[in-house]
Amino acid sequence: MSTEVYWRSKTVVIDWALTDLAGAPITDATVSATVTQPDGVAVPASVVVAGSVYRVTFDPPDAGTYAYRLAANGTADSAEEGTFEVRASPTPSPPPTLDPSTDIGRVRLLVPDRDPALLLFADADITAFLAMEGGVKKAAALALESIASSEAMVGKVIKTQDASTDGAKVAAELRARAAELRRQVDEDDPEAGGGFDYVEFRNPFNRRYGAEGTEPEDWWC
Repeated sequence: MSTEVYWRSKTVVIDWALTDLAGAPITDATVSATVTQPDGVAVPASVVVAGSVYRVTFDPPDAGTYAYRLAANGTADSAEEGTFEVRASPTPSPPPTLDPSTDIGRVRLLVPDRDPALLLFADADITAFLAMEGGVKKAAALALESIASSEAMVGKVIKTQDASTDGAKVAAELRARAAELRRQVDEDDPEAGGGFDYVEFRNPFNRRYGAEGTEPEDWWC
């Protein structure tokens, strides 16, 4: 069983060379064809004799995987089956945001991820990083950490740099760069670093007892 790929709206053509035991072509058999669509519905397809082959043509209405069956009877008793894949026509995507005056562009600048031919992240990915981290530097740090955790993306970074180097070393450098960006954010805005303040409180379980007949007092902890 073979599988071929077609674009939607393109007529699918299936040729079947039907021969006898001696290898001579049979052109006078009765051949029928059905195509099962992605939704499971089987529909008939037209069959014509084209030279020494039986030709099936079918116009797929939707993208997906189709199965076909050709059956011959009369002067021949045989069958042929297979599948073909139909894909939707690709839609052009908008160009990536590289402008450093935008938050997405700034994140790309810090990663860096500015080669349109070898982009590591789509704009939607960087938008998600910005939403999760709430700032450009932290979003860039998250992007770097994401790259470092993916062997495939680390390999893409090596390819972008056009260098042959150790993937573990590249991942470590990416994590170090991410840590530096987070340190810069914490230094610029201590409240954004997730630190904590020291707060005094009374612990009722630590009590100091004085002379007999006096009330115990709590210790400060």
